Amino acid sequence: MVNKISTSVFLNPHINKEGKSKLYIQVLIDRKTKRYPLEIFIYPKDFCRKTKKVKGADKDRINRIILREINRINDIYLELRELGEPINFETFENKYFDKAQVSLSEIIKLHCEKLPYSRFLRYSTLENKLKALFGDNVTINEINLTKIQEFDRSLKGLANNTIWDNHKDLKALINTAIRLDLYKHENPYKNFKTKYVQTMRTFLTADELALIEEKVDTFPDVVKKIANVFLFQCYTGLRYSDVAALKWENIRNNFIIIQTEKTNEIINIPIVNKAQVILEKQKNSNDKIFSIPSNQKYNHYLKLVALYAGIDKNLTSHVARHTFATISIELGIPIEIISKLLGHKDLSTTKIYTKILNPVLSEYMKKWDK
Repeated sequence: MVNKISTSVFLNPHINKEGKSKLYIQVLIDRKTKRYPLEIFIYPKDFCRKTKKVKGADKDRINRIILREINRINDIYLELRELGEPINFETFENKYFDKAQVSLSEIIKLHCEKLPYSRFLRYSTLENKLKALFGDNVTINEINLTKIQEFDRSLKGLANNTIWDNHKDLKALINTAIRLDLYKHENPYKNFKTKYVQTMRTFLTADELALIEEKVDTFPDVVKKIANVFLFQCYTGLRYSDVAALKWENIRNNFIIIQTEKTNEIINIPIVNKAQVILEKQKNSNDKIFSIPSNQKYNHYLKLVALYAGIDKNLTSHVARHTFATISIELGIPIEIISKLLGHKDLSTTKIYTKILNPVLSEYMKKWDK
């Protein structure tokens, strides 16, 4: 009996911070199902579950893309039948991905399938860099050691750890291609190494944090609003992406319960009194607790927060998270607890903060010399 291939459209129930969900083509062969991402994000209300079609302003374009993909799958089915080849996911994917010609875009779609949308955007930026260097039609199999070395030279002038990040992401894409049997070479990163340089992380001391707390009500309204969000981050350790997406439904029994945007970890953070005071100020009918601008604008306003508070440090959203970690250590909270609150998968990541504190401890010890 010859297996048939049937298709349908699937809308991922996960909703990103923009309120949209990702569309997939769902393929059924021999009672087994696989889903292939389209990298199209729509509002759930714009998807008709009965007809499996998209409604809304952009419906014609999106439905054309869906139809084109379904027709392509049907053509592969007919080709396999004509060739007398077995019809299963192995033979289907050989044709669907055309292993020698699989594009960067296709690998990114597969790699980012279960990652948050923000990570997909990050990999899309990497894709643009590679296409600018090697051409729009570059495939994952063309990324060999020579091209990696050329890519590395193109990054010259960037900070060491920025270069490391670019290579880390490209290496992850190649590993995904190898895992899916879509890369025909040995992993070129076996012969190319980059090194991450541990840098001194900026954070606020308890005294500097107190300066913002004491002066926040004297700030101009827009700066005050940003300062309160920053303080909330300092009291909870939340990343920018998580505090920006925070909803009232995430507040339960004096805990913040969220699935983090970056790692998809579910974390439970007790709400301390200072954080509760800020929440009380945000009472509104909106779904999201805080109305925050883009990360870039947020960091711009934080420079004003530092200016008005009289703090000579470059404040960013990351500084709040570092501040939470370092002050928690100073307060004697066990490193294992801090790691759990920060959503770190590896305790060694959290232990970095114990090294950060050495200069602070030295400053405190100087008091013995006075």
